[in-house]
Amino acid sequence: MNKEIKYALEYHQETKHSQMSVRLSNHYLDWDNKPKPFKFYTSIPSTPLPADFPLPNLNVITMKETNQITALENPKINTELLSSLLFFSSGITRQIKFPHGKYYMRAAPATGALYPIEVYVVSENINGLQAGVYHFCPGEFSLTRLREGDYRQFLSEAAGFEQAVKNSPFTIILTSLAWRNAWKYQARSYRHWFWDSGVIIANLIATASSFGLNTKLITGYIDKFVNELLCLEENKEASIVLAPIGIGLSEQEPSKIQHPSRFVPDIVPISHGKEVEYDQIWKLHDASSLNSTDEVRQWVHSIKSMQEVKGIKDDSVKLFSKHIEPIPSNSQPLSEVILLRGSTRKFSREPITFEQLSNILYSIAGPTPSDFGEKKSLIDVYFIANDVTNIQKGAYFFNRKDNSIDLLRANFRRDVSGYLCLEQSLFSDASAVFYIMSNIKLILDKLGNRGYRLCQFESGILAGRIYLSAYDQKIGASGSTFYDDAVSDFFSPHAKDKDVMIAIGIGVPGYRSKPGRVLAGKFSREELL
Repeated sequence: MNKEIKYALEYHQETKHSQMSVRLSNHYLDWDNKPKPFKFYTSIPSTPLPADFPLPNLNVITMKETNQITALENPKINTELLSSLLFFSSGITRQIKFPHGKYYMRAAPATGALYPIEVYVVSENINGLQAGVYHFCPGEFSLTRLREGDYRQFLSEAAGFEQAVKNSPFTIILTSLAWRNAWKYQARSYRHWFWDSGVIIANLIATASSFGLNTKLITGYIDKFVNELLCLEENKEASIVLAPIGIGLSEQEPSKIQHPSRFVPDIVPISHGKEVEYDQIWKLHDASSLNSTDEVRQWVHSIKSMQEVKGIKDDSVKLFSKHIEPIPSNSQPLSEVILLRGSTRKFSREPITFEQLSNILYSIAGPTPSDFGEKKSLIDVYFIANDVTNIQKGAYFFNRKDNSIDLLRANFRRDVSGYLCLEQSLFSDASAVFYIMSNIKLILDKLGNRGYRLCQFESGILAGRIYLSAYDQKIGASGSTFYDDAVSDFFSPHAKDKDVMIAIGIGVPGYRSKPGRVLAGKFSREELL
């Protein structure tokens, strides 16, 4: 079914926002049935992870050249290192108390602070951890072992005999628990699976790189096999991406293992009442699934054989071009940048500098270590500059090949960026707003329905890099939804045939906030429930 792209096209069209669709929606938030943000197993014990773990101090976000990052000569692959990776990608950094309850904010952002993404680990024997399949709970900061034994060979076969899985001491897998996000965003929440996992992955790659560990993102695999390995409940949760960490550092050759038996352990219900299922989500997810090793290999080959996705070449649509001027620095350790991050709720309307904008753009210019973005990208980056020093206010396209920006439109009101982001004043107040876009139809023609996942996922990774680079420079960032077609129309004719994936505003916060803290292991299950 992956090649029958009508499923992705129909889903995307049906879940677009417009002024009319938003105003006519009768959806309301049932606060009594709001999903809990943590997954707990009722009858399988969990084991605390060490809370005294190394901090990722090498700030890879600020580095101008990736060859400045050197692999560790004698890396200590142990639970302390694993704990650091898990914490700085999805651990709890803030506890915020409100009259109606507590919020536990995490290292990476999530749409609506609903945190639908769950994290699993498939590991060989490492110091402090036996080989097995584990679920990570960021609340308790613990691992729950779901299966005993080294399943890396099985996981490698599920990914088309991917060597990086076999050669790494462990692979981190992200999944989505669908109802958590659908409670608020309904069928459109399928897009959020990939946005929210993308920003986590941005943190994970940065943290792993800080320790000199190589990573590769794997999006081509047999969905059914991976979901069953992780004991996921069908049509409730599903895997999104595999991320082997420390490629080449495995000390044990994985052996052939029997196909795991299927079982779904009981969990504490995530809502008090009934969960609403959105057929559109699972219709597209099933249609974009891969079902055999041959299909996985053919699909990955299709990515490798793709030509660079090219945009419009007509220079008449741009008013002028300017090269960005990044000035990388190593001012803050990566751990401090991640702890500082928190989605900005008010921008001051003060300008940011062109150098700050350049640093952010440079941070998203490089390739992604993956089976889809190593040498090419599925994404184009547009932005509105409301108040950036040394450049004209206007709409721009970022040419990632030669690190330049092209002015496409000028002389429009500042509230345009807010209007495009569902008429939210926060994004009128932002100094600049990025609109990450893709030619979905072109991608689907090459990669089938699964290409839709990639467009959204790569957009989430770039959004995560924008967050990290913004907070490294002591400015703020916040993600947004948008009026789909209005964004495409605004940036046309340059953006002709492109659809917006995600929007992110950046600017000087209108308030001072305290940085987050390492809150690993500070909460009990009783507190979190």
